[in-house]
Amino acid sequence: MQQKIVCSTVLALLLSLGSAHAYWHNLLTDDFSQAGAWSYQGATNISGQPLFRYDPVNQVVQAEWDQANRFNDHGDPYFIINSVFHHPLAQPLTDRRTFRFGGTLNIVTRSIPDTTEFFQIANFGLCNLAVTGPDRTMTDNWSGNTTILKDASDFIEFNYFINNNSWGFNPNIQPTIGAHIDGLDGEYTVGSGTDTGFWNNTDMGPDHYLPTDTNLYIEVIYYGAATGSLARRAYAAIYTEPERTNILFVNGVSMHYWTQPLPEDQFFTLTDFAFLNYPTANWGGANGIGMGSFDGVYADLHIAEGEFFAKHMNGEHLTLSIGAISGAVYQIESCSDLALGNWITNEVTQAGGEVVTFTNQLNGNARYYRVSQ
Repeated sequence: MQQKIVCSTVLALLLSLGSAHAYWHNLLTDDFSQAGAWSYQGATNISGQPLFRYDPVNQVVQAEWDQANRFNDHGDPYFIINSVFHHPLAQPLTDRRTFRFGGTLNIVTRSIPDTTEFFQIANFGLCNLAVTGPDRTMTDNWSGNTTILKDASDFIEFNYFINNNSWGFNPNIQPTIGAHIDGLDGEYTVGSGTDTGFWNNTDMGPDHYLPTDTNLYIEVIYYGAATGSLARRAYAAIYTEPERTNILFVNGVSMHYWTQPLPEDQFFTLTDFAFLNYPTANWGGANGIGMGSFDGVYADLHIAEGEFFAKHMNGEHLTLSIGAISGAVYQIESCSDLALGNWITNEVTQAGGEVVTFTNQLNGNARYYRVSQ
């Protein structure tokens, strides 16, 4: 049978990305009430345990961050072992889509040392394990070594930096966009103080850290499908409650952060949800370490009203799923020749929720579809 062609032509009215028209299509959710399809690669602690491991008693993922485990900056090439606990997403995500992810972080009291080094812990987010490498800080690109380690590539993640009284920096949080890297020149997209209207410095001040032994509700949103000033930015915030409405303040500083826009000539593809531990060089301060747990993780794809986001072929039938507003009326049309433009109304339906599902019988010919109001 000939492969059917599916396309959507959407009225301008339906192109809004406003929150009232948002439908978040879940790609992954896990409360760790039972062991799932998560995989681990990386280092072990002194007890021989993975640095990330499912805890069936507390129904969380126990996490250890230890940047000393393992990095060797005297070899050729550098020897770096990153640790990652990951789960595949239901579908890949690209820089052109809008999506969000989040989780609940709980940090163990007194597990984080006072360090002047630029260490990041509690990292989690979305990545592409097929293309990313261990060299998160691109340390080996300028070492003069004859064999270069592979740079970290294709990721969006949450970072907690614990450097304290360190060359003008103190504990802070930020999301980071890692575009696809080819060659030796990599570039990560973060925020900038010159970005008027978006910049919020999350520096908590000397000797101030994120609260410990309490749940921190974190969410990161990437606005790939947005237009205007939001386009291709990532936003992260830490909230005080599961509903994620009240942003956490530390030492009077709001824990929210905007990145600059990802440049149009950069791109990424994300395939997995992951918890990560990044070892890095230590130039004299205490190692970046800590302990905690993760719970309640999720990743969602934004579907705009009128957007075709799923299709399934089953025998002689094609089923389409379309983003909708509950109560709105939609007209599903099709045609066999775009040049002629003879559109036939297949169905007029009122949405009972945030999704309209339409099934059409196939006839062996190519067919185009659109939705309108």
